[in-house]
Amino acid sequence: MKSIQSKFTVLMISGLLTMSLLLGGICLVYAVYESTENLNTTLNTVCEEQTIRMDNQLDTVKQAATIIYNYARSRLTSLKDLQDEDFRKEYTDQVCSLAVNVTDHTEGTLGVYFRYNPELTGPKDGFFWAKNDIKSGLKKSMTTDLTEYGEKDVEKTCWYYQPVNAGKPIWTSSYYNETIGVEMISYGIPFYLGKTLVGVMGIDMDFSYLVDLAQEGAIYENGRGNLVDMNKRVVYYRNAGDNEFEIRTLDISDHFYNTLKKADTNQGKLLPFSYKGKHSHMSYQTLNNGMKYVLLAPVTETNRPKNHLLMVILLVTCSILIGYLCFTIYMTKKIVQPLKQLNAAAKEIADGNMDVSIECNTNDEVKTLTESIQQMAQNLKAYVKEINGLVYRDGLTGVKNKMYYYEYIKSLSEEAQKQPYTIVVFKVTGLAGVNKTRGRKCGDELIVTACGIICRVFSHSPIFRIGGDEFFAFLKGNDYMKCGELLRDFEDLSSDVTLVSAPDIAVRIVYGTAQSADGTEPYEEVFCRANEEMDQKKKGM
Repeated sequence: MKSIQSKFTVLMISGLLTMSLLLGGICLVYAVYESTENLNTTLNTVCEEQTIRMDNQLDTVKQAATIIYNYARSRLTSLKDLQDEDFRKEYTDQVCSLAVNVTDHTEGTLGVYFRYNPELTGPKDGFFWAKNDIKSGLKKSMTTDLTEYGEKDVEKTCWYYQPVNAGKPIWTSSYYNETIGVEMISYGIPFYLGKTLVGVMGIDMDFSYLVDLAQEGAIYENGRGNLVDMNKRVVYYRNAGDNEFEIRTLDISDHFYNTLKKADTNQGKLLPFSYKGKHSHMSYQTLNNGMKYVLLAPVTETNRPKNHLLMVILLVTCSILIGYLCFTIYMTKKIVQPLKQLNAAAKEIADGNMDVSIECNTNDEVKTLTESIQQMAQNLKAYVKEINGLVYRDGLTGVKNKMYYYEYIKSLSEEAQKQPYTIVVFKVTGLAGVNKTRGRKCGDELIVTACGIICRVFSHSPIFRIGGDEFFAFLKGNDYMKCGELLRDFEDLSSDVTLVSAPDIAVRIVYGTAQSADGTEPYEEVFCRANEEMDQKKKGM
């Protein structure tokens, strides 16, 4: 007859064996799920961040070209003036001087041009300044004779005819410029007076610079970050050791093309991709110039951590099963204590404390679960931080929103050491009228353009959008000392600015300022003074 101890031992061993197998299975499933989700999140996040970097570079070039266009547009009022050779030469030199200065200070650019409509002037009239390499300065280069080449000579004239045919500012497709021997893309703006084409101006961007930015997003040893032109059905990439301007191309298959065309319905899920028998996970985003940024991660590398984790879990589970057979009571005590710690940590996570630290001296499923919970807490902390960043950002302009403004002002009263500061309140006039007569899209462009002017001048101070047409800047430190100079720069920069899509709409911004010399005056009083000054200026318009 078996003793109670034997029966209890058999019962314990059976129960522990069952629970060990169950816990091991759960950990395996959870490990596979977490690995897949983490890979999905990581690739999509990196792809989005790298796309933002490339879009920012494209937008920088676009803004630089727009500055040149606005300058040229404001200084030419009649087509008759262009027939005067002396006026045309002086006008071209003025535009050229600004264009070269702006382009020289814009990263990633290779050249700047302004070519007149050959039907109005000579076929070579205008200017083209280019760099011999990305690190050198701009030098005057020979202009292309537009009468010698037609629209089909894409490599020669796409920088001119593509914007003209589009009738609006656009990014050209990539092309090889034989004049300076570089693959590039251009942001071209057609210049019209009335319905007559005056010419095309634009900035050339080093395409290899953009391709390098794409590859910088690769996060695995053999991962790839490539640019895809869906119109040309070509993949652009570079290999380690390629020279400064060398760009490799690869024709995309029908399968790859159709996969990207249908990818918008996947809602952020990773897509499968195979090339020459090598399987990869693929994430993609669309750039502002219409190209696709495709991030590839080889399956062999992405599965390596998961396979290693699964092997570790399996080995640990098997070891624990053998240990349970020999040391049932001892292992029971070892399991209970970590579970209590896990329970306490889970409650802290549920209460919002993501900085949990769990000590576990066992070497079993509990340890794996502990590591998974700690990893989960870290991931949740990162996600919460990212979401908070989106909550405090204005969706249209990208500056800080009204919610963050309230938090920022609240923090002023909590500062231990008060500092002098100046506040500037801005109001974009005429928004309601633009929305009513031209539509919301034009009104949004008005707000974005005004915000760009404010951010350009007050780039070292926090900028907030506190209303539909109101912005706020908080100046302290060096910007506080240079307040007068910054305001003069702002007035100069904001004068004669019009919308790109509607040149007849001027961007007008009124502002009011007030300062607190020692930082102890109640903020509400300082704000009221600035707001009153702004209202007075608005009434006087």
